[in-house]
Amino acid sequence: MPKSTITLLAALLLSFSSLAQSRDNISVGYGWGMIYGDNAGLYKFLKFKMKPAFSAAYTKQLSDRFDLRASFGGQVIESGEFRPLNSPIIIEWGDNGQAYYFKGMSYQFDAVPLFIINPNQSGRAGEAVNLYVGLGLGYLFSERAQRVLRDGQIQDGVFVSGRVERSNQTSSMPYIPFRFGISSNLEYEWDFALEFQANMLTNSTIDGNEMQNKLFKPDLLANFQFMVKRYIGR
Repeated sequence: MPKSTITLLAALLLSFSSLAQSRDNISVGYGWGMIYGDNAGLYKFLKFKMKPAFSAAYTKQLSDRFDLRASFGGQVIESGEFRPLNSPIIIEWGDNGQAYYFKGMSYQFDAVPLFIINPNQSGRAGEAVNLYVGLGLGYLFSERAQRVLRDGQIQDGVFVSGRVERSNQTSSMPYIPFRFGISSNLEYEWDFALEFQANMLTNSTIDGNEMQNKLFKPDLLANFQFMVKRYIGR
């Protein structure tokens, strides 16, 4: 067989081998998360609601160490009812037209470059697991039912009068998504990952309350998700 033919076949085999190990994939995830909002919990006592979160994504390999992921996701948001109506802070919120309770749904779309901390090396056995981290840009839309206490009065620590104003509201804003994950490396068509997601919001309207009542100013959506990945082209 001519050397040129052998060289061509070898190049094709290397090309197919490279393609077979591409990280291009589609993925879906499901897990549980919380909202870090002004009226969404008693954080120093670790009291906050854990609610379902989900996502679907397409990931494109850019290089040995970098991927680009576009994802759509959703997360249930709820403040819980950790403070009774005779709490002075609820009265203060109501005097300023701020919600003390909300429950709803948030939807997010983002693009995140992912840095692979320990990528597989060509010609070597793959890593047992791959670690990755990323920071990107996204946009969020949320809808919620909320409650505001109007004209609230308390005497000797007892709630004596006031009216609860109920309404349905929406919010939208850019956010900064952070991702950190650990993925299996089975070297077949499927892999699995456990991922931490944190979305730092650029304003404080998602909970219907803009009076800061927490240590850090930005509102935040955070969750852990179990991810299932299906590679494309393997």
